[in-house]
Amino acid sequence: MTGNQDKQTERERHILEDADGERQYVLHPENNDLFVRTGRQVIEGCRLGISLEVWFGECKAMFDEVLEWAKVRANQIRACYAVPRGVGIGLFFVPRSESFDFDLADHLAELNVKLVRSFNVGPVEIHQVPADEIDRFIIPKTAREVYSDADRPHQAMAT
Repeated sequence: MTGNQDKQTERERHILEDADGERQYVLHPENNDLFVRTGRQVIEGCRLGISLEVWFGECKAMFDEVLEWAKVRANQIRACYAVPRGVGIGLFFVPRSESFDFDLADHLAELNVKLVRSFNVGPVEIHQVPADEIDRFIIPKTAREVYSDADRPHQAMAT
């Protein structure tokens, strides 16, 4: 074995939850911060990292689905924003109408069922809110804009 192979073998450690769960490990990144974690904490951190990666992937796929759904109903929807709501996600749809759109509400109820069944992101709450009151429910500048008029090409007005 060469010196480099010895160093690689020396650095490689296996952490077994049953045998090493309570053992402490020192993690020493290049910036010289030191972290002391038990084997169990290291394993849970890895699980959480994988879980977050999967969750973010599910969120992206769900937002893509909502975007396409909203594009089909662009004549009814001005915008859609997403915000975290506890362990789930709130979707806030702004209708084009000045008053509550009952037809849109029926479509939103169907969308809610589809999203909950199709994506593993936790509870999904769907709300229809008037454009002039959106800031009573969310802060649009800090929310994720899933769909807006900007996504829709402007059409010339019919004469």
